[in-house]
Amino acid sequence: MTSAEIRAFCERFAKAWERSDVAALSACYAEDCEVVSPIFHTLRGRAEVETSFRDLFQAFSDYSIRVNDMIIDSDGGGRAALVWMAQSTHRGPIFGMPASGRRIESQVAFIMTLKDGRIASERRIYDFTGRLIQMGVLKAKTA
Repeated sequence: MTSAEIRAFCERFAKAWERSDVAALSACYAEDCEVVSPIFHTLRGRAEVETSFRDLFQAFSDYSIRVNDMIIDSDGGGRAALVWMAQSTHRGPIFGMPASGRRIESQVAFIMTLKDGRIASERRIYDFTGRLIQMGVLKAKTA
């Protein structure tokens, strides 16, 4: 993929997240992809990724995303790193945690390897503990 194609892909990917569009997001992933995530651990294959998006968007709604950084490497099929600030509302249960109704904000980084125009591998990096504190599941430790 060219740098322009990777940039367009990343922009579509971010917009699909903001719409909570499971079908559009799932279509971004290769059939045999691997995704490593703090909340979902290791996902293998597009079907597992799709299920994770359904679970996530049932628990967190009204995503708002502000892309802070996009790094593109068009060598060898393509790689990209996206860093964005995401906001959403915890409106449904997830992993046994009931909805808190709280607005959650976190900075998220995606490091992606692309193959044939889809994500072959992805590593998501974010502060899961910070999200749990914002949801009210954990209490922040005071100094």
